[in-house]
Amino acid sequence: MIASAETGLYQQAETILHRLDPRVKVLSCLVLVVLSFAAAGWMQLLSIMTILALAAWSINPLSQRIFRLFWLLRWFLLFTFLLHLLLSPGRTLLGLSWLSFDGLLSGTFVCLQMLLAVAASALLGITTTTQSLSLAFAWFVQPLRWLGCRTGEWQKILLLALDFIPVVHAEIRASGQTEGGASDSLTPAARQGRFAAWGKRLRDLIFRLVDRGDEFAHKLALDDNAVLNQNILPAFLPMALLDQLFALAACLVIISYWLVG
Repeated sequence: MIASAETGLYQQAETILHRLDPRVKVLSCLVLVVLSFAAAGWMQLLSIMTILALAAWSINPLSQRIFRLFWLLRWFLLFTFLLHLLLSPGRTLLGLSWLSFDGLLSGTFVCLQMLLAVAASALLGITTTTQSLSLAFAWFVQPLRWLGCRTGEWQKILLLALDFIPVVHAEIRASGQTEGGASDSLTPAARQGRFAAWGKRLRDLIFRLVDRGDEFAHKLALDDNAVLNQNILPAFLPMALLDQLFALAACLVIISYWLVG
């Protein structure tokens, strides 16, 4: 999903969410995802939906990218919904024994939970660069250095993976365009070898991805301290005023969440 654009999900802008400390955003995203799946009733789910709607409104029109991610998940959501509708025990729907009214409710509830989790993750990706995400990850795992863990290497691997995802998307899209143009010119006799041609294109795609992955890794290895010593996040405490207000709002959300439940 991060690969929905050539440059990744992140979009540069001057919004409240963009100006927040990435560590605050990562924690807030984690809390919202956990609360979405821990919701036991519709009121709790509605409270999370309201918070995410306000957050999406604050970065409008960039929030349109969230709906694109929803569209990418349409078949998975439909499959999940149908599983609940057809296989869940309970009250029947429209007098049909193979349609479950309880499954209809539970399927809708589960699909909304997944959509809210995706929306929270998308808001984090849209408003936070891959560099900031890797730095935030390094800050969270920093205590593991006391145990001898090479957290700096983990950070580099994460940064490499996040930066490489848009490359994978671009290569796949380019390969698909080439495949479409070639398939239109195939004769009926040549169509019999389409599977072999598809295998060759897949092999070429893998080779190109390996080459570009090596290029990314070598570029990162040329400056071993590029990730560790540049763009270091400021001290987390004392928190900036905007981060303090956002953290206070997050606490109020959690309190309201349990009250409505």
